[in-house]
Formats: sequence, C-alpha cells, structure tokens
Amino acid sequence: MGGGRSGNTGSGGSPNGSGSRIIGGSSASTQSSSSVIPALTSPASRLNTASVLIGGDVMLDRTVRLIAERSGYDSLFATITPLLRNEDIVVANLEGPITSNSSLTLLPSGHTTPTLTFTADPAAAPALKNAGFTLVSLANNHTNDFGSAGLDNTKFYLKQSGVAWFGSPGNAGHNEAVVTVKGIKIAFVGYEQFNNTADSILADIGRLAADGDFVVVEAHWGDEYSATSSVAQRSLARRMVAAGADAIVGSHPHQLEDKVFMGGVPVFYSVGNLLFDQYFSPETMVGNLVELTLSKAADGTAKLNGVKIYTTSTASRTGVTLVGQPYSFH
Repeated sequence: MGGGRSGNTGSGGSPNGSGSRIIGGSSASTQSSSSVIPALTSPASRLNTASVLIGGDVMLDRTVRLIAERSGYDSLFATITPLLRNEDIVVANLEGPITSNSSLTLLPSGHTTPTLTFTADPAAAPALKNAGFTLVSLANNHTNDFGSAGLDNTKFYLKQSGVAWFGSPGNAGHNEAVVTVKGIKIAFVGYEQFNNTADSILADIGRLAADGDFVVVEAHWGDEYSATSSVAQRSLARRMVAAGADAIVGSHPHQLEDKVFMGGVPVFYSVGNLLFDQYFSPETMVGNLVELTLSKAADGTAKLNGVKIYTTSTASRTGVTLVGQPYSFH
C-alpha cells in the first residue's frame, strides 16, 4: 500500500499533444529544461518579504479519490486552504499523473485494489488551484504510471487549471521552474533518485545559482518508511549545497525524517505525506509544511529570513488538517 515504484504504464490520449510546454502564459520548447513563470503578486500583508510554502507527497487516487467523490475535491484541502492562499508560492510533490483514464486502484464498488499504478481525476487539477497551490513537482517514481501520454495529460490539466510544474520522471528535462516575487527570482528544481545519477541536477543548481536565483530543490529520494536520512541522501545534500542550493525539501519516505542546517542551508530530508491514504501507521499520517520567508538583499540577491514549520495530519481520513501551532526552525 506504500508509494513504491511501479513500472506499469497504460494508454491515455493526450489532450494537448502539442509537444510544447506552457506555464502561466509562457511557452518553451520541450527540449528546454527551464520554464519561467510570470511574476506573481504578493498578498498586501507582506510588502517587503516573500513566502514559499513547501509540502510533501500528494496522491489523489485510491481512497483519496473515494473521499473526493463523496465530499468534493475542494474538501480535501479545505482546512489548510486559508494558510495556502496567504502564501506567495505553494509547492508540493504530485505523486501520480492526472488523466482521463479510469482508476486502477479504486473500483466502482468503492473497494480499493493493491495496484500501485495511480491516476487522479481531472477534477483534481482545479482543486489544487483552488486550494492555493502554485506549482507541483513531477520528479517522482509515479508520474509515469500511465506513460508519456499520461504525463502529457497531467501537464494539460495542470495548465488548464493554472498550476505550474517542474521536474520530470528520470530527470529527463524540464527540471526547473523560475518564479519572481517582489523582484526575487526563485528557482525550483525537481530531482528523483531513480535515474541513478544527479549530475544533470547538480549542473542545473550551479547554473541557476550563478544566475543569482534562490534555488530550492525538491528531492524525491531516500528509503520508504524510514525515520532517518540515508548516507546517500546526506552525501547528495552536501553536493547540492556545494553546487549552490539554498534550500532542500525531500519527499518519498512517506514519513518525517531528520532536518538540519547545512552551512546555513535548511535541509529537510523528508517532510512526509501531505495528502496520502496511508492510514496504517501514525508516522505516515503526519507531514510538515515548510515556510521559507525571503527578502531582497542590498546586492539584489535573495536573503533567507526565517524558516517556519507547520504540522499536518490525515488521521481524520477526510483530507488534510493542521495540528498544533507552527514553530520556527533555527
């Protein structure tokens, strides 16, 4: 029932089929690894700072789909929507494609199946936008569950709903998206460990850092259901920081892992599940939302002013809820 890797693929017609990538009104060739999102407008309550909120795995099939079909897709994020909408940028890892294919994990009877081949209903895309998500990472081991056609479907439905994306399965391209808020350029880089190499991602980080961007890496890595980071994660985190990463937020283990400051760079090895139907343990029902507060320094670069952590839970089995009070990470 975990988020294990599935090699299954299926067919699904591509609604766009155009071979071009369009995000927030900007178009780029599919051969490019970079997309630029038009400048965003910050809430009036924050005139001098920008906030970035980053969550973990969001899976919208199986029991989550059943909940949404019964109560509406907006209900999944209803309790955290006020928080998300008050942020300048909200990011999460989208664990699985969005297609018009029938679910393989949820039967018409309401029963679930053991398959790990996911697809979300197209109605999930506007729900992400309505909740306040700005962009999602597609760099994970489930994005290709319905093959390249499913990936095209996903991009079509996200674009149609106004949600941007970055990263790709196999780190094959479109690894980054660049957003500007308050004159601060923030680059989001997606990485997934199943490609067996991080060389291209490290090069992307270095290039973006050299351009003056504040670089956030969304890393899909580590061992499922592990409470601590692996040697491989820690080694790669050091290489990413050395290349120029300004923050690293991980997913895939489906539970919280350790977090550290590495040379002034916050590294969250895993922030756990944001929305997943893994109700079999307390650990898989708890996640973190990491809030980065940025300002523009005198030299024009971005300065990290603070890191705040919100705790979320799916124990209600109705969607995502906030637990307790947020706290600062120093």
